[in-house]
Amino acid sequence: MWHTFSATNSTAKNSKRKGKKHDEATNPPQYSATTKDLQKLAEVIASSAFTVPRSVLAIARRAIKLRRAVTSWFYRQGKSAGNESHAHFITALEQICETLEWKTNQSSKPGAKQSPEVPADEAEAEIFLNKFGVLTVEEPIDTGVQTQTTSAISKNIVKVNVVEDDENDATESRLSDLLFKILCLFRDLENMRKFISVTWSEYQEKKIDLMNAAVVTDSALQLGQNLIQDVENDWRSSGQSGDVQSIIYNLAVYNRGIDPTPSMEVGLPYSKHMADIADLFYVPTKTLLDSFADVLKNNPLPVFKKGHFGIYNPKANRERMSVAQKFNEDKIILLSILPDFCMVEMLRVEMKMPTEDVITRSLAEYSRTQKVTLGLSFAAQVLLDVHHATRRSSSDAFADLRMSGLRIQKTIDDYLQLSRTHPQPKFWPKEGDQEIRNISSLVKSWIIEDPLLDLHRQLKSPRTPVKHALFSQHATLCGLILFSLNSRMQVTGQQLVSQWYDVQQLAFLQNLVMKAPAHKDLKWPDMDAFIKIHGESHIFIGSRPKNAEESINRLELATGISSATNFARNSRTKDFHKPDGKNARVLMPTTAVANLFFARYVGGSEEDVGIFHIDRVLDQLSQKSKLESSSKEVQKANPELNLARKWSNSHNIDTLQLLAFLKTKLFEEEPVLMYNYFGMHKRSIELLRRIRDKEHQKFVQYFTSAYMPDESFISNIVILIHHVARGSARDARKMGLKLDKDTELVSRIVMSAGELMGEYLVKNGDVACKELRVFCKNKKPIQDDVAHDDGKSEKLVGSWLSLEDVLGPKGMASLMTGIPIA
Repeated sequence: MWHTFSATNSTAKNSKRKGKKHDEATNPPQYSATTKDLQKLAEVIASSAFTVPRSVLAIARRAIKLRRAVTSWFYRQGKSAGNESHAHFITALEQICETLEWKTNQSSKPGAKQSPEVPADEAEAEIFLNKFGVLTVEEPIDTGVQTQTTSAISKNIVKVNVVEDDENDATESRLSDLLFKILCLFRDLENMRKFISVTWSEYQEKKIDLMNAAVVTDSALQLGQNLIQDVENDWRSSGQSGDVQSIIYNLAVYNRGIDPTPSMEVGLPYSKHMADIADLFYVPTKTLLDSFADVLKNNPLPVFKKGHFGIYNPKANRERMSVAQKFNEDKIILLSILPDFCMVEMLRVEMKMPTEDVITRSLAEYSRTQKVTLGLSFAAQVLLDVHHATRRSSSDAFADLRMSGLRIQKTIDDYLQLSRTHPQPKFWPKEGDQEIRNISSLVKSWIIEDPLLDLHRQLKSPRTPVKHALFSQHATLCGLILFSLNSRMQVTGQQLVSQWYDVQQLAFLQNLVMKAPAHKDLKWPDMDAFIKIHGESHIFIGSRPKNAEESINRLELATGISSATNFARNSRTKDFHKPDGKNARVLMPTTAVANLFFARYVGGSEEDVGIFHIDRVLDQLSQKSKLESSSKEVQKANPELNLARKWSNSHNIDTLQLLAFLKTKLFEEEPVLMYNYFGMHKRSIELLRRIRDKEHQKFVQYFTSAYMPDESFISNIVILIHHVARGSARDARKMGLKLDKDTELVSRIVMSAGELMGEYLVKNGDVACKELRVFCKNKKPIQDDVAHDDGKSEKLVGSWLSLEDVLGPKGMASLMTGIPIA
């Protein structure tokens, strides 16, 4: 209905791309039927040989409960023709259910007394209704996977519109149904607000990260805006005029029989007796936006005078405030930040923001049009809700953004410094380095500096500017900018490592070194995490190689073409692998859910991205769930599996379940998204240089001085080491030399590489994992951390939490002096 996410919603804008196979699902044939017609059909079904599935009856009962709850909630003690119309329709639905249930109950065990057992679907529905406020009516969609009881059953999807029995009541019924849709809309939006508030409370409690909270919030706002647009379209197509928000509030006041006179004696622009409904319909927020619009007409860049409406106290307990005190606090918060959105709108001409959310886009556009809509009121209300949820630490979001920005800047500075020590690789395009510099420039201009502050100075605003005033009060925007930065670093970092192919080759070398008994305990946590992220089978093309022969075969297959062969044509060794012309295996994206939002928050694509494509992940999850156990015990223990099966069966899930799923998956993907590929590339080059310097004479002896034209090909020495190792292993087998039946002799050059790796990794083997533990809220390590089991965990905690190791001295100095205090 209004609160569900379905395959129809997610594919509506892509029908041309998807093809004609979804046409019947997205645009089913429509028919009209009166309530009497439905009752007759129910009687026919009850008298036939068919039995109505309990799931269908559960949906009908939930629809009845929803309609009764919403009607009662809106009208309270008031009475009207509309209320009676709802009651009539509810009664008709109840009679239909009773008729159909009679046959269902008769199909139970003969002779047994029928107990008032609640079907499983209804029991689940009851739990959800109690939790989220009676909002779980679903529209079943035939996916073609249901059990076919007879070949004569039609599987065509149809849409039935219920109309009144006579023409005079039809118009009133349509308005009544439209009113019901509007009420359901506001209940859905209320539940989204509650979910968003809980999400930001979890962020404040450090249970989830800033990116997670921001993406979930903006996704909820997008879904809410779509619901609002659908209802407003129905409102206009019905011939109604005026503002839905104001009309529905005035109707509620009338139906309750309450004096609509504003309670100005306590500072409220509406009746204090209608405070619950006023808050639900965003009347306070709309009033503030209307008053600010009047100011904008005379001054496109207004100045908020601090203290004019009072002083905001973040330590105050909002729950103990009166309605008037809450309204005044919202007035202080909203009117103090609205001028900053006016600055954003003005700045668009000169500079594009790193990314935008629904709140920023809506309020910036409002500063230009001065038009207050329901969608704008909802966005502004969510901005206030986030502020209330994080009131004691409202500036923490920007502090997190700034700290991560300094980390990214140091990472890029280290990379650029390393790049100056070797020739520009032909295989790494200049566009790659330009993107890296663009990321650095963004961090500098928006996080370290403040373009809005510069614009204030240029315009000579009478307002005393505060650095990063907008970010300090807009946590959602901070989170989305951070998501954009980390996503760009991940994608660019994966491309860098794919082109250099240095980290992957060292994975082969480490695995080969560990075959030697002397180095079997060689630890490299960062490499273990890298392999776990991208999959052992992808890195090694199957399971880990067991010996030098198998390792070089896999490595040559993984690289596609061994550039080392081009530089050793005059080598004394004649059994080199011949190039097959294929490219090396690239690293594939590893954050399925986060990748859905890349185009929206990085690429600047249209709105038909992000949450509207979550069905892709759900489809993959559904396929995976079919391979899992079908036992009820497993289903109960795995909520994700439950959700996947529900999606597989109906392609329709509740919006709140969808948002909860999104939050869970983003939490799981957080460490993977933030893995530092640039740092791993830097340390791989450093380690390879150490091996090259020590074994240079041997490489020249075996492969001539042309084994490495320049340092951009330094990772090829891993292939050369493998050739030596394979040759040594073959010679040892010919002479019958073997440690045991499963362990072959290891080449000296492999042992030498192992010694160098062991020395280097003592200090540099867990740098990436250290960063993850410092910056991630998901503290569960990606790699198997042996240190926890050998009594060293207490000693390691201090090093993990050393910000100076991650940010460097300059970053720490900037962090300590640059964060604004709210």
